[in-house]
Amino acid sequence: MKGGGLGLARGPLLNAFLFQVFNTSSFYLIMGLPMMLYFKKLGASATVLGVVAALGALMNIFQIPAAQFVEKIGYRNFVLRGWVGRSLLIGGVAFVVGLPLPIDDASRQILVLFILFLFNIARGISLSGYLPWISAIVPESVRGRFLSIDQAASQSALLLTVGLSALYLGHVNSPQAFGVLFAVSLILAGLSLLYLKRIPDTPTQSVSAQGTEPVPWGAMLTHPPFLRLVIFHSIMMLALSGGGLIFVPFARDQLGCTDAQFMILQLLWGAFFVLTSLATGKMLDRVGSRPVLTLAAFIFGIHWLGWGAVAAHLLPFQWGPILFQQATAGIGLALYNSAHMRLLMGTVPAMGRSHFFALFSVAASLVAGLAPLGWGLLTDALHGVKFGTEIQVNGFVILYVVFVMILIPAMLALRRVEESKAASTEELIRELVLETPWKSITRWWNRRPFA
Repeated sequence: MKGGGLGLARGPLLNAFLFQVFNTSSFYLIMGLPMMLYFKKLGASATVLGVVAALGALMNIFQIPAAQFVEKIGYRNFVLRGWVGRSLLIGGVAFVVGLPLPIDDASRQILVLFILFLFNIARGISLSGYLPWISAIVPESVRGRFLSIDQAASQSALLLTVGLSALYLGHVNSPQAFGVLFAVSLILAGLSLLYLKRIPDTPTQSVSAQGTEPVPWGAMLTHPPFLRLVIFHSIMMLALSGGGLIFVPFARDQLGCTDAQFMILQLLWGAFFVLTSLATGKMLDRVGSRPVLTLAAFIFGIHWLGWGAVAAHLLPFQWGPILFQQATAGIGLALYNSAHMRLLMGTVPAMGRSHFFALFSVAASLVAGLAPLGWGLLTDALHGVKFGTEIQVNGFVILYVVFVMILIPAMLALRRVEESKAASTEELIRELVLETPWKSITRWWNRRPFA
């Protein structure tokens, strides 16, 4: 397990990377932008889109009752059973969407929502075993690099999926055509299962050692380092869930984006996401998670102010602003995802690991699940708000400003989060501006490419 960078992508961890590659692409097709576009094609409101966006997060609540069975069944077996169930439900979605059934659009929406509800229950239950499993396999000294490479690998496959989806959606126009994309999601889910089976299991705490007493959920939640991280992440998820949700009605209704153009926008930020993940893994292990989370929040603030400026007609919806916006989205998400997961792995105690991960996921997911419902209702309520002509204050401008304001309490909460080996913000800036570029130059010079 020693070594850095791409040297991690071998042995047992190679199967983990390949599992994420196929699983991420499958999940994107069934619960990402294609599903949102499908519901929009059926005439769904922002409130309905909020329900779709909330399902994945809200169903994570099933991790709480499921956590008590993880150690009894074993990490590998527990996750495998859940992933098989969720894969079969993807087939149900593809069947309802793809076949020309004699039902109206409203009934079709209800049917798909019901299957997605069951899909996300199975996903929520099985997730309670995955994070403890991977945390037990990956040593703390290389977790930043592992998470960064893991993100880069899955996002690279996702970019290919988005690109092919954009080509496909550019040549079709009916809602039934989305059934092909969901059928591909089923195939990718099957491939992810092949590699999931090859990840080695790791010993779990024996049932006898756990005892028969009830799990002290209250005491676990109020464990100070854990609670502070939960509070920070929940505040961030409040803003991130809103930013992800309102972009679809914003870009569709105000900017007039087509389905294929949506995919191109995702390709752009995904490319920046991959490059950032590959470039920052070792830095994350050196400087720690807290300063990287601060940098990510700053980038998110710039991103939301940028879209607010586009919504207010202060910036045009042209390639220059688009590239900048997608760059800030990709860089901010890559930094935040790696840093907060690394911090969580270091904060959760080894004793009761499955229960702590389940509690964290549920606490944060309640916010991430309920927030889209509220943002969807608020987006619909602000639909008619417009002041001005050339420079305009409208509902989307108001929402993007609200997202930026949420970052203020988030940064106050981050200051209270504990991390034993975290650099200061000044040290992070020195790492980004001076040390990392200089190391790259010296590595190039020492190779003497023209000698």
